[in-house]
Amino acid sequence: MSVAAIFPEGSVNALPILDRLTRGVMEAATPQPNDDPLERRAIERVQRGDSGAYDYLVSKYTKRVVSIAWNIVRNAADAEDLAQEAFVRAYETIGRFRAGERFGPWIYRIVTNLALDVVKHRSRFRHEELNVAEPAARRDSADLRASTSEIVQRVDRALESLPEMQRIVARLSLVEGFEHAEIAGMMNLSEGTVRSHLSLARAKLREQLADLYE
Repeated sequence: MSVAAIFPEGSVNALPILDRLTRGVMEAATPQPNDDPLERRAIERVQRGDSGAYDYLVSKYTKRVVSIAWNIVRNAADAEDLAQEAFVRAYETIGRFRAGERFGPWIYRIVTNLALDVVKHRSRFRHEELNVAEPAARRDSADLRASTSEIVQRVDRALESLPEMQRIVARLSLVEGFEHAEIAGMMNLSEGTVRSHLSLARAKLREQLADLYE
C-alpha cells in the first residue's frame, strides 16, 4: 500500500490535532475492537503453520503500521519498507506470541522500534520534505481548501521543529491518537517520560500556533 493512498490530502489532519492540543483529548485515530475472533483464529492458524492466514493480519494492520512508521521517519519509501520488515519479523516470531493478546500493540511496537533505529542511524540523511500543498489548478477554485492546506503545513512544520523525541511522541499521540501507556510500550519508555515529552511538545506547539486559537 502506498503512503500516498494513506495520506491523500496532506501529512497531518490539522483540526483534530489543534483540538487535542487545546483539550488534551486522546482519541484513537483508527480504533480497533478489543476482541476480534477472526484475528485470534488467524494467529492460531499461523502458529500451526498456515501462512495464508497471515494475510488477514497484514490486511487489518497495514495502513496503521505504515502510518506509524511514516510519522517517525517522515519518508514514504522508508515507511513502506519498515512496515514490510515489521510484518516479516512478526511472522518469524509468531510462535512466541501469547494467546489472548491483541496483535496490534505487538506489531506497533515492532515497527516503532525499527523506525527509531532508522532515525538513530541516518544522521547523514535529511528528512524528506513532504509537499502538502494543493495543486495550483485546484487552489483558485477552493479558497477554503487552500486555507486548510496552509494550516496543515503550519502544523506539520511545527511538529517537525520539535526535538526528536518530543516530535516522535507528539506524532504518536496527536496524529496517531495513541495513549500514554501505548506509546510507552511501543518506545520502551516509562509513562512519566512519555508525559514529559508530550507536555513539552504541547507547550512548544501552542506557542508556535498561538494565532490559530484566536
